[in-house]
Amino acid sequence: MNSIVTPFFADLMLWLMYIMIGAALLVSGYSVWHGLRTRRKGDDIINGVPAGRIGWCVAIGFVLLLVVTFLLGSSKPIVTNGERFTDVFWLKTTDMFIYTSILLIIGCFVSAIVSRFRS
Repeated sequence: MNSIVTPFFADLMLWLMYIMIGAALLVSGYSVWHGLRTRRKGDDIINGVPAGRIGWCVAIGFVLLLVVTFLLGSSKPIVTNGERFTDVFWLKTTDMFIYTSILLIIGCFVSAIVSRFRS
């Protein structure tokens, strides 16, 4: 017997997941854009820290990190649950999210350690 049984609401849940991911990306992008555009010129430097420049650098750096990790992602086909996946775009996208998440978590730990021991 070689049939695959799928749950009754699997397609509905997948589409709901796609819609929620798309909405989260749109809201996140709008929030970054709106926050950086509505900042007043007097708010650029807070307590001697160039907050406006840091905000733009973080936003641009995040997009660059996504692009670089996508380009470095593997396109080698994989077999999962007996099914072969060969779509290059989704293989690279999956690696992009994994690598970006790992690098951001490492960055959080490093920044926490540096800020802890900084005078």
